[in-house]
Amino acid sequence: MEIRHGNSGDRPMTKTRLSDSAEQVFIDQALLEDWDPAGAVGYDVHASPGEEAFIPVGESLEDVGETYPSLTVQRTNETAPGSTGYNFITAEGPGQDRTGQLLVTARAEASQEGYTGNSSQHDPVDAEDVVDELINEVEDVCLANATPLDTEFNSLGSYRGADAPDDYDATPTVFLEQCVVLYSWSRLP
Repeated sequence: MEIRHGNSGDRPMTKTRLSDSAEQVFIDQALLEDWDPAGAVGYDVHASPGEEAFIPVGESLEDVGETYPSLTVQRTNETAPGSTGYNFITAEGPGQDRTGQLLVTARAEASQEGYTGNSSQHDPVDAEDVVDELINEVEDVCLANATPLDTEFNSLGSYRGADAPDDYDATPTVFLEQCVVLYSWSRLP
């Protein structure tokens, strides 16, 4: 077990808990801060419902409803190292370097002719392409927030998830694309 005194290393010391759920911290401090509509066919996480560029973002399908396209951010796990879950000691007691994963899912319904969040600046794309573009932008957001100075997380990264099965049982078909967001943070006593 490593012993740390005060603020060791380049990593800023964080608090006992994140300010909110890992999902909400990612949404508030990364996704909302660095989303670029130009990388997402004009869809803007800051647009209001009813605006052409509106895309709902939430922690569940209940949050985003039946609006297409949409993004959900869900936690899949969070772990701590070692048999006790503690991997370093500070002057105030034991601490943990926690790691976790979020699953970000983009959904779009095949019934719409073409998706564009801003038709004056972007050509419409089909449902399969819009979910791909949305996930590309999520990955760009992760890259822009990779360091501990960007969010409450010590690190933030992403990779494409397994091929998400499109929902052919839905009428019309709902296309899905996913990425896994990897995060870490230090839980201090």
